[in-house]
Amino acid sequence: MSGAVFRHSRRLAGLALLLLAAAAGAADLPRLAEEAPWTPSEHGGVTLPAQELTAHLVYQLLLGEIAAQRDDFGVAVKTYLDVARATRDPRVARRATEVALYAHDAKAAREAISLWLAADPQSGEAREALAALLLSQGKLLDVEDALAQLLASDRADIGNDFRNLSVIFTEHPDHEAVLKLAERLAEPYPQVPEAHYLVGASAFLAGKNEQALEEARTALKLRPGWEAAALLEARVLQEQGSAQARAFYQDFLASYPKARDTRLLFARYLVELRDYQAARTQFSILTHETPNNPDLTLAVALLTMQLKDDAGAEPLFLKALEQGYRDPDTVRFYLGQLYEEQKLWDKAALWYGKVEGGEQLTAARIRVALMWARQNQTQKAFEMLHAIPATTQDQQEQKVLAEEQIRRDAGDYQGAFDTLTQALQRTPNAPDLLYERAIVADKLNRMDILEQDLRQVIALRPQYAHAYNALGYSLADRSLRLDEALGLIKEALALAPNDPFIMDSLGWVQFRLGRIPESVATLKSAYAIQNDPEIAAHLGEALWVSGDQVAARQTWEGSLKANPDNEALLAVMHRFVH
Repeated sequence: MSGAVFRHSRRLAGLALLLLAAAAGAADLPRLAEEAPWTPSEHGGVTLPAQELTAHLVYQLLLGEIAAQRDDFGVAVKTYLDVARATRDPRVARRATEVALYAHDAKAAREAISLWLAADPQSGEAREALAALLLSQGKLLDVEDALAQLLASDRADIGNDFRNLSVIFTEHPDHEAVLKLAERLAEPYPQVPEAHYLVGASAFLAGKNEQALEEARTALKLRPGWEAAALLEARVLQEQGSAQARAFYQDFLASYPKARDTRLLFARYLVELRDYQAARTQFSILTHETPNNPDLTLAVALLTMQLKDDAGAEPLFLKALEQGYRDPDTVRFYLGQLYEEQKLWDKAALWYGKVEGGEQLTAARIRVALMWARQNQTQKAFEMLHAIPATTQDQQEQKVLAEEQIRRDAGDYQGAFDTLTQALQRTPNAPDLLYERAIVADKLNRMDILEQDLRQVIALRPQYAHAYNALGYSLADRSLRLDEALGLIKEALALAPNDPFIMDSLGWVQFRLGRIPESVATLKSAYAIQNDPEIAAHLGEALWVSGDQVAARQTWEGSLKANPDNEALLAVMHRFVH
C-alpha cells in the first residue's frame, strides 16, 4: 500500500520499531530527551527517580550514545541496560528498548521493556514495544491482550491505531493466525472503518478473497472515498478478473478524480494488461496534477515509445532529464533505444555514449556494437564487443548473448549455437544462455537440444512463463505431442495472463488440434493486444482455413505494409496466395 495512505503516528510507533530495525542505521535512532534522566521531576504524570549525577553515570550515558551512533550495538545495549537497571528511569529504559530492538537483541529488549513498565506502568509506548516484540516472535496469543488494551484505551485515535496495525500485520508470516487475531481485535468496533480494513487486508493475505472484498466494501460504506479501502477492493478484484477490477477503478475515479494513489495503481494495472494507450491516459492525468514529477514523466515517455509515437516520446524523455530523474543514465539509454528503433544510428550512438555508469553502461556499449552489425559492419561489431570490459558474470553473459545475436541475425545459426555452447561449458546452469541456445537449436532443427535446454530452464526458473511457451509452441509447430504442447502453453498463460505471444501459441496449438473457431478467436485476441507480424501470419492462416479468405488477405496485407521483410508473413502468403 502507498506510503501516502499509511503514515505512522505517535500511537503504535513502538510496534513499528522492530519492523524498521532491519533497514535502519544508528543515525536513525532518536536521541535521548534533552531533559536529564537523573533529575527528580514529573514526567507524563510519572515521578522520576532521584539520581545523583555522578561522573560515572555521565560516562555511561555518553558511552552508550556514542556506541549506538557508531553502530556498535553490543556495547550500546549493555551500557543502556546497566544504566536502566541502576537508575530505574523510564526514559533510560525506553532508550535501552530502542537500541535493543535495532540490534535485534530480543532478550535485552524484553528486559528493557520490563524495566520501562516497572518504572511507568501506564506507558502505552512500553506496551506497544512489548506487543511488537511478541508479535515478531510469533507469540500472537501473548500479544492479543496488549493490543486489545491499547485499542480500548485510545478511543479518540482508534482509527489510526487500526491503520498502523494493518501495516504491521502484513509483516507476519502466519497469515491465517493473523486473520483470526484481526477478527477478534476488530469485533468490538463494528462502526470503525479501519477495523474492517484490518480484517480485510489480513483476509486478502490469507487468500480469503470473498471475506476481504466484503470487509473492504464495508469500510468504504462507513467512509466513502477512503483510498485505502478502495485500493484493497481493487486488489481483490484484480485477483478475480480484469473486467470487474477495471470497472471498479473507473467508477471510483469518476466519483473521486483526485484519488491519486488509486489512479496510480490503475495505471500500473493497465500496463500489466498491456493496454498501453489507456495506461498513458491515466499517467498523463497524474503528470498534469504533479507536472514536475520525473518518475511520472518517464512513465508516460516509456508508454509513448511503446505505442510507437516516437515524436511524442522524445520530448518527454528530455523533460525527465531536465526534471532531474534520479538515474539519468537510464533515461539516456532509453533515448538511445528510441533513435535506434528509428534507425537513426548517429543519434542513437550519441545517447548510448552519454551513459556514464550504472547497470546500463555495459548494455549501452553492447547496443552500439549491435548497431554496427545491423549496418553490415560485422567485423567492427565484433571488435567493439570484444573490447567491452566484463567483470561480472552478468556482464559476461550479456556479451555472449550479443555475439550470439550478431551471428544469428547474419544467418550463422551454427556459429551462434557454438558460441552459446562454449559459454555453457563455463556456466552450465545459466538460464538465459540455455533459453537462447534452445531458440537457436530450433533453427537447426535440433529438437533434442531444444527440449533438453528448455526443461532445464523450467527446472531452474519454474515461474518463467516463456520457457513453457517456447517448448509448447515448438512441439505444436511440428505437430508433436499436441496434448502435452497444449498443457505447457496453458501453464505459461497461467503464469503470464494476457501475454499476446503466449496467446498466439495457444491459438496455434488449437489450430493444429483442428479447433479452428477457437483458434481464430484466440488469435484475434492476441493480435488485438499486439500487432505482431508472426501473430498476423497465424491468424491469417486460421482465417483462411475457416473459409474467411477475404479477412485472411486483409490481415496479411495489412501487416505486410508495416513489416515488408518478415519471413513468416512472406512464407504463409506464398503458400496460400497465388
